[in-house]
Amino acid sequence: MSQENVEIVHGIYGVPDGITEAASTRLAPDVRFDFTSIYPDRRILRGADEVREFRKTGPWHGAPIHFTPERFFDVDDERVLVFVHVSVVGTESGIPIEVDAAHEFTIRDGLVVYFKVYGDRNEALTASGLSE
Repeated sequence: MSQENVEIVHGIYGVPDGITEAASTRLAPDVRFDFTSIYPDRRILRGADEVREFRKTGPWHGAPIHFTPERFFDVDDERVLVFVHVSVVGTESGIPIEVDAAHEFTIRDGLVVYFKVYGDRNEALTASGLSE
């Protein structure tokens, strides 16, 4: 089952706009997006529509964000952790930003039910029980 989940996550990164658009058929209706590790207001969003709205109005103001997966970790029967390289160019400033981060997916019955973003890869490894 966990290898199937890794393949689902691979597929999500393989389409434009990934988890919020093209892969929305892989999202549970009540999916939670947890941004508490990277945003000071400790934000948790529910459902793809809230994430789409946040993308339009939040800190990136709709700028295209590119996620390049670098390493996949099969954590357990439900979770997949991915080290990603994030790149975005500010819409108003034109300043490019490059960040290494981690995404944790929890998948049940083939659907993403929880998605957490970590700004610190070591924190992600510790939280998922993979650090020594």
